[in-house]
Amino acid sequence: MKTLNILIFLLIFNTFILFGYLTSEITGKVVYERVISNLTRVIDGDTVVIADGTHVRMLGINNKMLE
Repeated sequence: MKTLNILIFLLIFNTFILFGYLTSEITGKVVYERVISNLTRVIDGDTVVIADGTHVRMLGINNKMLE
């Protein structure tokens, strides 16, 4: 019975991983994108300007922690 529970869990877990991958491939929406660039200026705790002048806001950074 324990082996059956583990197999069911792994099947469900793999299904969610596969569904997430296929959803991003079909819709073209990317959960994240890694970009390497030179940092030119820091505006505040979570907003920076990169070399081409683009303002980048970093998600998950709470700038109240910096105060």
